[in-house]
Parts: sequence; C-alpha cells; structure tokens
Amino acid sequence: MSSDIVAALRDWIWIVGAISPFMVGGALLYLRSQFPTKAEHAETAAGLRASMADLAHQVEQRRTDHEGRINRLEIASEGLPDRTDLDELGRRLASVERATGVTAEAVRGTERLLARVDHTLNLLLQNKLTEERRS
Repeated sequence: MSSDIVAALRDWIWIVGAISPFMVGGALLYLRSQFPTKAEHAETAAGLRASMADLAHQVEQRRTDHEGRINRLEIASEGLPDRTDLDELGRRLASVERATGVTAEAVRGTERLLARVDHTLNLLLQNKLTEERRS
C-alpha cells in the first residue's frame, strides 16, 4: 500500500513540479494587485497627512473661536444678579407693591373725601343762593 502511494507520487510529482511555479506566480500577481505599491502608499499617506493638518487647523480655529465666545459669555455673566440678589429684588418689589397698594387706597380715600367736600360746598353754595334770593 505504501509502495502504491510512493508510485503514484512519482507519477504525479513532475506535473506538480511543472504547474506549481505558475500557481505561485499567479498567487503573487494576485497578492500584488490586492496591496498598494510603495508609491501609492506614500501618495495616500501624504494625502492623509495633508487632510489631518487641515483638520487640525480647523479644530484649532474653532477652539479659539469657542474660547472667545466663552470669554465673552463669562464677561457678560459677571454682572448678572445671583440668587441672593434676585431674592432681595423680589423682597423690594413686594414692599413697593404693598406701598403702592397703600398709596392707591389713600388716593381713593382722598377722592372720596374731596367728593364729600365738593358736595358739601355745593350744598352750602345752594343754601347761600337761596338765602340771597329770599332776602
């Protein structure tokens, strides 16, 4: 049995030996077409480096723009009232509202008083006029 295998190998070895260089050459050509050459790789790498440099420049520009905007917001927010200031403002507004209510009541009372005085003066005037007509 092993002699049959050895005999079969001797019969086919010359065919395999003749075909294998072509198969290896075809495999190498296939692999060569699948991977880039050094020049293509260098060109692609240079393009990527240029793109990365451009993106880095854009990122840096946006970062400085954002820093400027943040600085302007910080400066603008420094003068804004905080919670205690707003609470104090609310208390002052409440006291002004109460004072306005009291003043409004005083004005209404004054208007009523003036209306009574006006009515009394009209009555006195009518009384004087009627007395003068009688005399």
